[in-house]
Amino acid sequence: TEECYLTEYALKAAKAGKHIHMEKPGSAYLADFEELINTVKEKGLVFHTGYMYRYNPFVMELMDKIKNGELGEIISVEAQMNCIHSKEQRKWLSKYKGGSLFFLGCHLIDLILRIKGTPENIIPLSRSTGLDGNSSEDFGMAVFEYKNGVSFAKVNSNEIGGFARRQLVVAGTKATIEL
Repeated sequence: TEECYLTEYALKAAKAGKHIHMEKPGSAYLADFEELINTVKEKGLVFHTGYMYRYNPFVMELMDKIKNGELGEIISVEAQMNCIHSKEQRKWLSKYKGGSLFFLGCHLIDLILRIKGTPENIIPLSRSTGLDGNSSEDFGMAVFEYKNGVSFAKVNSNEIGGFARRQLVVAGTKATIEL
């Protein structure tokens, strides 16, 4: 279903005692997502979130290398998922606070949080490019501040060739890996 209905429908399934696989992102509203998670826990149900890169073989290999200490202490994660969306798709993004960052950036944020954990501070930098008279936040970025460095997620819905420039760079004290 469309992102705006995900939590509503998942909550109905949870209340009916059904295990859930829910695509990203959890919800536009924290209180709704917390109600879903509390219901799942109370009923002892399985809850699985579908973020597209979690089971990518190269990402899984990277996570193993991080876990095994091959990269050393992780200093930064740089994650980009760019594309070229139609005028209509970019207008649709206005349904969501954060626009592109909410829609696609959640996949990148998932990776950053899995690798670096909870940041000390988050600086949101989502903006509208204004292209085609569009006012949605079709350019999204967030900087995650950590004690030992910064990481970022960036999404641009207007980048020619952007589908070919999806990138994850993890820099550690022993090695840097780029996917």
